[in-house]
Amino acid sequence: MIFVTVGTDHHPFVRLLEWAAQAQKTLDVEVVAQRGATPNVEPIESFEYAEIGRMEALARSAHSVVCHGGPGTIDLARRCGHRPIVVPRAPDLGEHVDDHQMRYCARLAADGEIDIAHTFEELIELLSTERPAVRIGGESEDCVGAFSEVIDDLMAGRLRRRPWRVRVLVRRSP
Repeated sequence: MIFVTVGTDHHPFVRLLEWAAQAQKTLDVEVVAQRGATPNVEPIESFEYAEIGRMEALARSAHSVVCHGGPGTIDLARRCGHRPIVVPRAPDLGEHVDDHQMRYCARLAADGEIDIAHTFEELIELLSTERPAVRIGGESEDCVGAFSEVIDDLMAGRLRRRPWRVRVLVRRSP
Protein backbone atom coordinates (compact mmCIF):
# COMPACT_ATOMS: atom_id res chain seq x y z
CA MET A 1 0.00 0.00 0.00
CA ILE A 2 1.15 3.51 -0.82
CA PHE A 3 0.04 6.21 1.60
CA VAL A 4 -0.37 9.65 0.06
CA THR A 5 -0.97 12.74 2.16
CA VAL A 6 -1.48 16.36 1.11
CA GLY A 7 -1.59 17.84 4.61
CA THR A 8 -4.10 20.34 5.92
CA ASP A 9 -3.54 23.42 3.75
CA HIS A 10 -6.68 24.92 2.24
CA HIS A 11 -5.24 24.90 -1.29
CA PRO A 12 -6.28 21.86 -3.35
CA PHE A 13 -3.45 19.60 -4.50
CA VAL A 14 -5.09 17.90 -7.48
CA ARG A 15 -1.80 17.15 -9.25
CA LEU A 16 -0.59 14.86 -6.45
CA LEU A 17 -3.85 12.92 -6.27
CA GLU A 18 -4.01 12.54 -10.06
CA TRP A 19 -0.45 11.19 -10.01
CA ALA A 20 -1.45 8.83 -7.18
CA ALA A 21 -4.40 7.53 -9.18
CA GLN A 22 -2.18 7.00 -12.23
CA ALA A 23 0.44 5.28 -10.07
CA GLN A 24 -2.20 2.92 -8.70
CA LYS A 25 -3.07 1.85 -12.25
CA THR A 26 0.52 1.79 -13.54
CA LEU A 27 1.99 -0.18 -10.62
CA ASP A 28 -1.13 -2.17 -9.73
CA VAL A 29 -0.89 -1.23 -6.06
CA GLU A 30 -3.36 0.01 -3.48
CA VAL A 31 -3.25 3.74 -2.74
CA VAL A 32 -4.82 5.35 0.30
CA ALA A 33 -4.81 9.14 0.37
CA GLN A 34 -5.49 11.89 2.86
CA ARG A 35 -6.78 14.55 0.48
CA GLY A 36 -7.61 17.57 2.67
CA ALA A 37 -9.25 20.28 0.57
CA THR A 38 -8.62 18.38 -2.67
CA PRO A 39 -11.61 16.77 -4.39
CA ASN A 40 -11.65 12.97 -4.51
CA VAL A 41 -9.86 11.46 -7.52
CA GLU A 42 -11.15 8.06 -8.61
CA PRO A 43 -10.32 5.22 -8.18
CA ILE A 44 -8.13 5.80 -5.12
CA GLU A 45 -9.47 5.38 -1.62
CA SER A 46 -9.30 8.73 0.15
CA PHE A 47 -10.48 10.74 3.12
CA GLU A 48 -10.31 14.46 3.94
CA TYR A 49 -8.67 14.57 7.39
CA ALA A 50 -7.86 12.16 10.20
CA GLU A 51 -6.54 12.09 13.73
CA ILE A 52 -2.79 11.70 14.08
CA GLY A 53 -3.16 8.11 15.31
CA ARG A 54 -4.81 7.04 12.07
CA MET A 55 -2.24 8.94 10.00
CA GLU A 56 0.61 7.23 11.86
CA ALA A 57 -1.00 3.80 11.49
CA LEU A 58 -1.37 4.29 7.74
CA ALA A 59 2.18 5.57 7.37
CA ARG A 60 3.61 2.68 9.40
CA SER A 61 1.72 0.05 7.39
CA ALA A 62 2.56 1.58 4.01
CA HIS A 63 5.25 0.32 1.68
CA SER A 64 5.95 3.95 0.70
CA VAL A 65 4.78 7.39 1.77
CA VAL A 66 4.23 10.12 -0.81
CA CYS A 67 3.50 13.57 0.53
CA HIS A 68 3.49 17.32 0.01
CA GLY A 69 6.44 19.34 1.26
CA GLY A 70 5.13 20.33 4.68
CA PRO A 71 7.59 19.85 7.56
CA GLY A 72 5.01 18.16 9.79
CA THR A 73 4.04 15.65 7.13
CA ILE A 74 7.64 14.88 6.23
CA ASP A 75 8.43 14.43 9.93
CA LEU A 76 5.45 12.06 10.30
CA ALA A 77 6.72 9.89 7.44
CA ARG A 78 10.25 9.82 8.84
CA ARG A 79 9.06 9.03 12.40
CA CYS A 80 7.20 6.08 10.90
CA GLY A 81 10.40 4.74 9.33
CA HIS A 82 10.11 6.09 5.78
CA ARG A 83 12.32 8.17 3.57
CA PRO A 84 9.36 9.99 2.01
CA ILE A 85 8.85 10.73 -1.64
CA VAL A 86 7.91 14.39 -1.67
CA VAL A 87 6.03 16.38 -4.29
CA PRO A 88 6.37 20.02 -3.20
CA ARG A 89 3.37 22.22 -3.82
CA ALA A 90 3.91 24.66 -6.72
CA PRO A 91 2.62 28.21 -6.30
CA ASP A 92 2.37 28.74 -10.09
CA LEU A 93 -0.18 25.89 -10.18
CA GLY A 94 -2.24 27.42 -7.36
CA GLU A 95 -1.13 24.73 -4.89
CA HIS A 96 0.32 27.22 -2.40
CA VAL A 97 1.00 30.92 -1.86
CA ASP A 98 4.77 30.82 -2.39
CA ASP A 99 7.66 28.48 -3.13
CA HIS A 100 8.74 27.75 0.46
CA GLN A 101 7.96 24.03 0.08
CA MET A 102 10.14 23.83 -3.01
CA ARG A 103 13.06 25.54 -1.25
CA TYR A 104 12.64 23.51 1.96
CA CYS A 105 12.46 20.22 0.06
CA ALA A 106 15.48 21.06 -2.09
CA ARG A 107 17.49 21.48 1.12
CA LEU A 108 16.22 18.21 2.64
CA ALA A 109 16.92 16.35 -0.61
CA ALA A 110 20.45 17.79 -0.74
CA ASP A 111 20.96 16.49 2.81
CA GLY A 112 19.67 13.04 1.78
CA GLU A 113 16.60 13.19 4.03
CA ILE A 114 13.92 12.86 1.31
CA ASP A 115 13.48 12.11 -2.38
CA ILE A 116 11.67 14.60 -4.61
CA ALA A 117 9.44 13.69 -7.53
CA HIS A 118 9.14 16.64 -9.93
CA THR A 119 7.33 14.61 -12.58
CA PHE A 120 5.00 11.64 -12.70
CA GLU A 121 7.79 9.60 -14.30
CA GLU A 122 10.11 10.39 -11.39
CA LEU A 123 7.36 9.36 -8.96
CA ILE A 124 6.94 5.99 -10.69
CA GLU A 125 10.71 5.45 -10.74
CA LEU A 126 10.98 6.19 -7.00
CA LEU A 127 7.99 3.99 -6.16
CA SER A 128 9.48 1.17 -8.23
CA THR A 129 12.75 1.31 -6.27
CA GLU A 130 13.23 -0.24 -2.84
CA ARG A 131 12.81 2.54 -0.29
CA PRO A 132 15.47 2.78 2.41
CA ALA A 133 14.19 2.63 5.99
CA VAL A 134 14.89 5.60 8.20
CA ARG A 135 15.96 5.45 11.83
CA ILE A 136 15.03 8.63 13.64
CA GLY A 137 16.47 9.54 17.01
CA GLY A 138 19.69 7.53 17.01
CA GLU A 139 21.82 10.44 18.22
CA SER A 140 19.12 11.61 20.63
CA GLU A 141 18.74 8.11 22.03
CA ASP A 142 22.53 7.90 22.49
CA CYS A 143 22.53 11.24 24.35
CA VAL A 144 19.64 10.17 26.57
CA GLY A 145 21.48 6.95 27.37
CA ALA A 146 24.69 8.81 28.25
CA PHE A 147 22.76 11.28 30.39
CA SER A 148 21.03 8.41 32.20
CA GLU A 149 24.43 6.89 33.02
CA VAL A 150 25.65 10.20 34.47
CA ILE A 151 22.51 10.52 36.60
CA ASP A 152 22.89 6.92 37.81
CA ASP A 153 26.52 7.63 38.78
CA LEU A 154 25.53 10.87 40.49
CA MET A 155 22.76 9.20 42.50
CA ALA A 156 25.07 6.33 43.46
CA GLY A 157 27.79 8.77 44.61
CA ARG A 158 30.26 7.58 41.97
CA LEU A 159 30.95 11.00 40.42
CA ARG A 160 34.08 12.81 41.58
CA ARG A 161 34.02 16.53 42.06
CA ARG A 162 36.21 18.28 39.50
CA PRO A 163 39.30 20.04 40.87
CA TRP A 164 38.85 23.79 41.30
CA ARG A 165 41.31 24.50 38.47
CA VAL A 166 39.13 22.59 36.03
CA ARG A 167 35.87 24.26 37.06
CA VAL A 168 34.61 27.07 34.94
CA LEU A 169 33.96 30.33 36.77
CA VAL A 170 31.28 32.54 35.34
CA ARG A 171 31.64 36.25 36.10
CA ARG A 172 29.02 38.86 35.64
CA SER A 173 29.85 41.47 33.03
CA PRO A 174 29.55 45.11 34.17
